[in-house]
Amino acid sequence: KIKRRVRPPFFMNTPDISDQYPSLPFLLNFKSFGGINNFSGEVVTLKCNDDNSLVRNILSQPGQSRVLLVDGNASEDVALLGDNLASLAIDNKWSAVVINGCVRDVVELQQLDVAIFALNSCPKKSNKNNTGTRGINLEINDVVIKEGYWLYGDQNGILVSPEKLTQ
Repeated sequence: KIKRRVRPPFFMNTPDISDQYPSLPFLLNFKSFGGINNFSGEVVTLKCNDDNSLVRNILSQPGQSRVLLVDGNASEDVALLGDNLASLAIDNKWSAVVINGCVRDVVELQQLDVAIFALNSCPKKSNKNNTGTRGINLEINDVVIKEGYWLYGDQNGILVSPEKLTQ
């Protein structure tokens, strides 16, 4: 069963956005794993180490077309998101989930109508110790991302903006 979500009202591809806003920092090396390959939305930040308990907790809340950015320290030891949590993101209207780490259930993720970006895949499930910190400033690849910033992403890269962009 394919789950559907509403696409965000504003989306330009990242090269066009970068041309219009050349000073925006960007994140590279994130691969698209979901059934949708582009996204935009206000950021909710989470830092966690090999434990996705808070990922589930956050995705269980109303997403309001926001983007959950999870800094898993680029760990390849476990997956921080799989098909069950991605389905939860759809049900609660999250625009996207971006994982600085790994996902699993990649075949199933491709069938889901949601944007999922991560560095890699890993078959091992994460720990469940309810550890992590929500709402903090993250630094990924020397780019600082604060809760409330905006992310614009596609297969070219992910742009980071301190405010919502206009067309």
